[in-house]
Amino acid sequence: MKKETFDQAIIFHENSTISIEMKQSIHRLLKRGVYKELHRRKMLSDEQLDMLLSSRDMIGGGVDGE
Repeated sequence: MKKETFDQAIIFHENSTISIEMKQSIHRLLKRGVYKELHRRKMLSDEQLDMLLSSRDMIGGGVDGE
């Protein structure tokens, strides 16, 4: 898989690109889903879920290490 990053897009193969913003949005969406599933399975308390969902990277801030 070919991958090039120029702070504006990620290129997969030759004709498929996604913007960095879209990648970050997808990453946040996946994290939200994982947190909600952990809460549903009683592995996170209500308070822990609220804290995680209100964290900076869940509301459009940075994404872990990216």
